[in-house]
Formats: sequence, structure tokens, C-alpha cells
Amino acid sequence: MPMTHYRRMSHAQATAALSEFLTERPAALQLLRAELTDHGIDPEAILDGTPGSLTPLWQWITSRREELAAHPAGDTPVEPRPMWPSWARHTVTGMRVPSSTMFILLDGLVSYLTQIIATGAPNARWGLGSPEDPGHHLHYYPVLIGAGHQIFTPTLPMVGVVRLKRGEKSLRDTELTEYATAVIDALLEEPHRAVAADPPVVVVAESAFFDVGLRHDIATTHSQLVNRMVTELANQDGVTSVHREAHDALVVNAPDWDAEDLQRWLQAWFEIRVPLTE
Repeated sequence: MPMTHYRRMSHAQATAALSEFLTERPAALQLLRAELTDHGIDPEAILDGTPGSLTPLWQWITSRREELAAHPAGDTPVEPRPMWPSWARHTVTGMRVPSSTMFILLDGLVSYLTQIIATGAPNARWGLGSPEDPGHHLHYYPVLIGAGHQIFTPTLPMVGVVRLKRGEKSLRDTELTEYATAVIDALLEEPHRAVAADPPVVVVAESAFFDVGLRHDIATTHSQLVNRMVTELANQDGVTSVHREAHDALVVNAPDWDAEDLQRWLQAWFEIRVPLTE
């Protein structure tokens, strides 16, 4: 399938992309199991299917931080974009030299997290994100749907592994466990638990600017906070302009930034100020 962003797909393309995403999951999980075995770890012992097992798995992935970036001049091969998992091809506009090991660990983690959530919330169903709303940040994404929530499972693993790759502070040891537990409860609609939210922003790179979609609750309930963020972002080095085109959409001109930089800055800004369980 062409490397079209989910939000730019036709309905038929998005339906095919959902099928592709689901078809990739078993093979990616099998590669993760083989990787664990190659490193002397019994996959049956560590991958027991519970949210708690995500903590030791993430600790092991963190221990392999140095292997996540490719070195074209050395002996670590670059993973060419056509070989990336479909969800990465259709969401990530650019990534500096990812290694094949990075995607074995990352896509395996996505598959395992997906399995845990789908097992924990068996009544949730797979579908296309907000098919009737082209402006929604998860429009045509492959998502788990339940109790009014839409969950795109690669988001948190991607943020965590990219931060590891860049040598930045990444997820806490227990963060994936806490996230999976909260998502399952949200999909089961258990009100006594915190409800896991979608990511606060999604960045799409266009040819000359960035299109930023804001999560509905942030855009509506925290409109003044968004205006404050616009002012602060506009004052960052390398950012030439920020316009709020709609209540839930921004246009950002930042020639010296890439989509990952902007996604990370916005995500961190909102995570500090708006609880993700809100």
C-alpha cells in the first residue's frame, strides 16, 4: 500500500490498512518471542499476557537502548521505510536512521500491548477511527473501539522507543502496565478506574507546514490553555508562525523542526498541564 497517512486515505484504503495492521500482529509478536529466546529469556515466562508483564518487558527493551539507532557506516543496518510496520509508514513522516532491531522490539511491543488490551476488553471491536469526522486526529486510524473510546495502541510504545533511541528520558518502568490497565478499564467502562485518553495531539507533516490535530476535550474544555500553548510554541527557536485554524486544529510553520520534534514538544507540554486520564 502507498505510504499515505491514515488521515489522508480513502475509506477503502483505510479499510485495507486496518486489515494490514491486524495481519501484521502475529508475525511481529513471533519476532519478539524469537528475540527474547536469542537473548536467553523464556518468552513464555515473561510474556504471560497480563498488564504487569509489560514492566519487565519494557525494562529489557530499555536495556537495549544502544541497538535502536542504525549506523550506516558501521555494522548496524538501516531499516528502509518500505520495510517499516504499516502503522509506522502511515503515521511517521520521518525518522532518523531506525535499525531493524528497533522495529523488532517496537512492533513486537505494539503487538503484545494490543494482545493484552484486546484480551482484557473482549467486547471491544476493531474499526476505523472517527470515519465521519475528517478533522479528528484519529480519523481512519486502526483503533480498538469500546465504551465511547478509540485506542490506537502504537502511540505510547512509539513515543517510548523513539525517546530511547534519541537518548532522552523515556517511559517509567511501570508506565505501560498502568496504561494497559487504564485502557482496559476504559473499554470496559469501569468508572471507578481512571479513563485512559487518546494522545493530546497528532502531528501530520505537509509539504510546507505541520497540521496539528488536538484531542477533543483539550480543544473544547481547555481552549484558553491551547491559546497559551500557541503563544509559547510561537516563541520557540525555529518556529516562524502558529495559527489556530479551528478549535481543534493548528497550522505550524517550523522549517527547522521535524514532525517527531513537534509531536514530542506538544505532547510533553500538554502532559504537564492536562492529566492524561482526564
